[in-house]
Amino acid sequence: MGLHPGHTAGMSEPLPAAGAAAVAGQAALTERMERLLSGALAVWGAAGERRRLRLFGFRPAVEAGVLKREWRDMQVRLHPERLLLAKAGGPTLTYAAGDRVVRLDGEPFAATAAGVRMAEALVSLVESYERWVEAREGRPERLRRARAVSTDPRPVNALAETRRIRRILTQARGR
Repeated sequence: MGLHPGHTAGMSEPLPAAGAAAVAGQAALTERMERLLSGALAVWGAAGERRRLRLFGFRPAVEAGVLKREWRDMQVRLHPERLLLAKAGGPTLTYAAGDRVVRLDGEPFAATAAGVRMAEALVSLVESYERWVEAREGRPERLRRARAVSTDPRPVNALAETRRIRRILTQARGR
């Protein structure tokens, strides 16, 4: 029995391009993900936030200062300065605060089919966590957390960023 012609399991082909629009969409997705992860990592690294993360389901890993969790069949590892999302036998998406670059399997992020799946899982994790915090502690507290760790006059609103990224991902799939 052969594979369906549209089946892409195990392949990492770029999404169909629509010229300059595809390049702009790739750049917008990468920029938004870097902004979201920069803000999330800054907030998640705070001492009080680690307690919330534990309540959300993260557990201490063997490495000092690292929290781990499974999310949508993927392993999430939250280091003080780095976030890692890995699928067993599949791609790994990382973000390090030092270089502020989203990487897929060690290379700069590309919106391949695998990259988009990883981005969707990561956006889902951030979105679920932020909604959980908002449900427990209210919107003002959710927003205050970002202001407390940011020097930017307009800190990242994680839920707004996840909505923007979802729009970009939806447009990428429509091409």
